[in-house]
Amino acid sequence: MVNRVYVEKKPGLQNEANALFSEFKNLLGIKGLKSLRILNRYDLENIDAKVLEKAISTVLSEPQLDDVYTELPASKGLVFAVEYLPGQFDQR
Repeated sequence: MVNRVYVEKKPGLQNEANALFSEFKNLLGIKGLKSLRILNRYDLENIDAKVLEKAISTVLSEPQLDDVYTELPASKGLVFAVEYLPGQFDQR
């Protein structure tokens, strides 16, 4: 079974999202953009529930700084996904 976890910075700590929002509006000229959120998705396979809970709070997120979701939060806007190609390394 694959467990999917989404992690997002809490409001007020979304510096990466704010910088990207500014670049989209100013550098790319996307004037109609109203907001931007960054969620990191993690897929964990063949892991029991106890280890999953421990991993979420110690490896995948910082509980004081991040909100964690087990389902993609509902959104009225568009969703844009980016992932690394096989063999590319992501330091996260």
